[in-house]
Amino acid sequence: MRLKVLNLTYHPSRSPQIIRDDVTKLDKLPRRVAAILDLRDDDDENGGVDGLISDISELAAWLVLAGVPHLTIYEHDGVVKLHISELVRYVSKNLRLYFGTDSIPTFAVRVPHTNATAYSHPALGTNVDLTISVLSRVDGKPTILELTKTMSELAANKELSIKDISVELVDEELVELVGPEPDLLICFGPSLDLQNFPPWHIRLTEIYWEPGNTDVNYAVFIAALQQYSQCEMKVGK
Repeated sequence: MRLKVLNLTYHPSRSPQIIRDDVTKLDKLPRRVAAILDLRDDDDENGGVDGLISDISELAAWLVLAGVPHLTIYEHDGVVKLHISELVRYVSKNLRLYFGTDSIPTFAVRVPHTNATAYSHPALGTNVDLTISVLSRVDGKPTILELTKTMSELAANKELSIKDISVELVDEELVELVGPEPDLLICFGPSLDLQNFPPWHIRLTEIYWEPGNTDVNYAVFIAALQQYSQCEMKVGK
């Protein structure tokens, strides 16, 4: 019932002004939002790779309108990483629907695991309105394991002092390999399943999910931003 009410209340229909009005009511906004998405069967509504890319493009438009500059997409199997050129084209097309052809926001799509970046306009450099990072299972525990092995080998070869290995060093390396920790993580599935999302990167992250939800929709998105705007971060010393 709660989900039905949310969907009836919040349905922007690609209206930038409605989204901006919703966001201006919030006390604070995250700078980095992450979303866990599932690859649905091709026969399902909005399923397959095309459906997944469509969901990402909608999230990208909402975040640009909200003024949030960083989006992290997590899909367990890494299918999105194989379709970056299609993702860039679809996000560009969707942004035109929201903003028109004269003021299309700029964006970049990063794949940290391969150190690859694709830009909506190749001449942009790093000056973009939105950065989309694409993660999968290999960016989680396997990356931590690989970093541990590398540090162990460097220490054994006396190329790295054991005294220099610290939480700060591990954090610095993982940020370099995977990216910064998101402020808000939205799980769009029907259950709270983090699907091996990089564990190091959710130590202080606010997590939101809506029981019974099965797809990417604006009602869940704005509800997540509302929860984040009301949360109080208490970091221990």
